[in-house]
Amino acid sequence: MELILAQLSESAPWLIKVIFWMGLLRLMMKPVMAAVGEIIKLTPTQKDDEFWAKVLDHKAYKAVVFVLDYVASIKLPKKEVK
Repeated sequence: MELILAQLSESAPWLIKVIFWMGLLRLMMKPVMAAVGEIIKLTPTQKDDEFWAKVLDHKAYKAVVFVLDYVASIKLPKKEVK
């Protein structure tokens, strides 16, 4: 694996950057949002819980999450089932 990455970094350094950013986005998005949600649940008021629910249910948030997930994931070709 290290050999493949070393060869890729020499022949296609842009690909290494793309793979890095894909991994970073996928690594950060879900845990950060889950942590924020848990912190909000710990607060004594219900008003912020309602606001957080509205944010998570908003079309703009869903669109951003979809785009990040789509862009930051590797699409593998589907195998034919015999």
